[in-house]
Amino acid sequence: MFKNRKLEQNIKDLDRTLEIDPDDLTELRNKGIVLVNLNKYEEAIKVIDDLLEQYPNNSRLLSRKGLSLEILGKHSEALECLEKALEIDPDDLTGLRNKGIVLVNLNKYEEAIKVIDRVLSLDPSDSEILLFKAIALESQGLDGEKFIQFYEKSMKIDTDDYEMLCNIGFHITQMGGYENAIKYFDRVMSIEPNNQVAINGKNLALGLQKLSSEEQAELVRKSSTEYHPR
Repeated sequence: MFKNRKLEQNIKDLDRTLEIDPDDLTELRNKGIVLVNLNKYEEAIKVIDDLLEQYPNNSRLLSRKGLSLEILGKHSEALECLEKALEIDPDDLTGLRNKGIVLVNLNKYEEAIKVIDRVLSLDPSDSEILLFKAIALESQGLDGEKFIQFYEKSMKIDTDDYEMLCNIGFHITQMGGYENAIKYFDRVMSIEPNNQVAINGKNLALGLQKLSSEEQAELVRKSSTEYHPR
């Protein structure tokens, strides 16, 4: 909450500066970054587009726009933007990472795995991108749950990272590993008993254990449209 108030104040300060000089590109860039951090993605895209008119080959701007488009669910537009960014800077880690996530969301799993492996070669500690690789592996008929378990053992995921533990729990739930998923939600609740995401996740996994396979598939489908890890 305090962070958001500070960011909102930053926006007000930047707007005052831009009233004096609307073409101040540094302040426009800063405003775009702050808007992304405030999850105001449509506003951020407008600011980034203004900057891209001046700097059409700026890979970081293209990457930030791609991220914003992806979060808004515009996967194809996001991929186009990220590919432009990576043409300019093929080693941009943020661009590669976001491209891998977009490819998973577009069900282009084989291509996604190649991009994600490139990300992991540059940053082996990126635990979230591993989850997207697990999704891609599982969607190709491979054992994504075992992959996550191997990753946890080899990379030692921080037990205080509630969001990451819940992400793993939800993905293992989607793979049908309900007992293992419950263990992840229990780990979160052992530290933060009132964590609502973990409580909901555990209840989902417990409920799915009692349903038929057809009912399980329908409930997982509905829950996956409401929960999107980032």
